[in-house]
Amino acid sequence: MLLETIEWNDDVLSICITELRNSTHLDRNDLLDLASSMSEKVLAVQFFNSEMIVNEIHLLSAAQNAFNAWKGDYMRSRSLDVEIVIYASAQHQIGRAIELMGINDKTKTIAVITLGEDEKKVQGCMLDLEQAIGTEITPAFEMTVEKLETLMGMFRISESEVSLFLDKDDLKSRQSALAKCLVSRISEIATIS
Repeated sequence: MLLETIEWNDDVLSICITELRNSTHLDRNDLLDLASSMSEKVLAVQFFNSEMIVNEIHLLSAAQNAFNAWKGDYMRSRSLDVEIVIYASAQHQIGRAIELMGINDKTKTIAVITLGEDEKKVQGCMLDLEQAIGTEITPAFEMTVEKLETLMGMFRISESEVSLFLDKDDLKSRQSALAKCLVSRISEIATIS
């Protein structure tokens, strides 16, 4: 579980990111109801199909950009949790973003973000979600060659782009390089209207 803070001027939010195994076999509606009930404790609770997530940095960048859009009054959506999905998907259209990143009835592993002003509430909400959904997967967001290729294609990131950020040519380095490329794509969403 990653616990961090994100900032916009003097405003600071706590963010918790993890990947959970859907051991309780909750379907999409159950998960959406759970997110809705938990969002009363924090500012945002968002679930993603973890197969579409590169790593924690991917989600941290999406949340920071969504927070900037919220505070800067240039959000594309009406809620912070949906705004996070838009940035995580690097898409401009809400429907397309949800289609790419969203959960469904067969989602086996779920990436989760909780975001709020109170660190203890953010962490507590994540622990409640873990209890309701299933165990935390560690290490989170395991990469495979197939997943890497799928994500590169989905986000239209070329091999030459990834190679710019490579220290060495192993899977962990390629995952990190892909995340760096994706952070750039995520930031572009804010600048293109």
